Amino acid sequence: MSRNSDMLSGLQITILVASAIIGTGIMTLPRQVAAQAESGSVLVTIVAGIGALILTFIIAYLGSRFPRQTVIQYSNSLLGTIVSKIINIILTIHFIVLTAVIFRNFADIVKVFLLENTPVEVIMVSMLVLTVYLVQNGINPIARICEAFFPIVIISISILFLLSLKNLDIKELYSFWQIDLFDLAKAVPVTLLSYLGFEVLLFAGAFMAEPQKIIKYGIIGISIPVLLYVATVAICIGVFSIDALKYLMYPTLEMAKSIIFPGAFAERVDVFFAIFWILAVFTTVSIYYYLAVYNVTKLIGLKNYRPFCYMLLPIIYFISLVPQNIYESSLFSIWASYFGGAAIAFISGLLLIAALIRKKGGTKNEEV
Repeated sequence: MSRNSDMLSGLQITILVASAIIGTGIMTLPRQVAAQAESGSVLVTIVAGIGALILTFIIAYLGSRFPRQTVIQYSNSLLGTIVSKIINIILTIHFIVLTAVIFRNFADIVKVFLLENTPVEVIMVSMLVLTVYLVQNGINPIARICEAFFPIVIISISILFLLSLKNLDIKELYSFWQIDLFDLAKAVPVTLLSYLGFEVLLFAGAFMAEPQKIIKYGIIGISIPVLLYVATVAICIGVFSIDALKYLMYPTLEMAKSIIFPGAFAERVDVFFAIFWILAVFTTVSIYYYLAVYNVTKLIGLKNYRPFCYMLLPIIYFISLVPQNIYESSLFSIWASYFGGAAIAFISGLLLIAALIRKKGGTKNEEV
């Protein structure tokens, strides 16, 4: 990939980070955090968001020390070829599995709310084909699609929040701070997994026109989903209550279903919201699919990534079919997130320590 043809602006980096995070997580986060933290759900979401901000800063800082380089390149410089290969393998597994998880969760949600009589296989293949078509053209078209869709997604979510306020009982939020430190410590790591997506900065900084500003735009990028997720959890609690929220599979869509206009106008608000949500999932899965393809290409040592766009398609498809039902799909998603979260935290921490000890970075300007 040429450095000249794949330059990304600061705004595109911000939107890439935010788009990678806002996907299927916004549908399930309120239930997951309510089950873990109950009355302290809002506080846990905030603390987990701060944790995500810290990890984003670490990754962006590494990107600023090694401009025009991906994690594959500067990990080789810091830790050697063997360790760099291991890091690449771990990240490749993470991106492939998480892509499959997103596809499966997307298909499950669409089947439940929009296409009840359509097999999940058909839904996944349809989205896979569209994703491959976009990904084969590189990071720049993906960034432009994210740039075009992101305002639509944010506006649709904001409208949903505003319409839901009339159903909100503010009393349900009075005890948001009531959680002991032990329960907080247990709930935060699980909630932090919902913010996965900031790891795109391990690669996106290499395509950035102004890599010295990656920290600024990376922090802005993660701040958007943090604010969005905190608002989502708070409003869902206010609309449903903690006890009810724990038993709703997809609370955000249920919140959209609860909106009623006078005179039976626009009865199915959830359908309109789901349509715009599909745009968010498409951008999220396109980013992860591209990173999976890019990593496999670099792991093998080839330059042309396009053949792998098609070669990974059946692999991701069959991985996404491993869960036999929605319950297994949910468990699969949780374990995939555990693996990814632990891997990203360990790798970024290890590279930061190595960079500080060895005092490397800040001068090289290599092409990707």
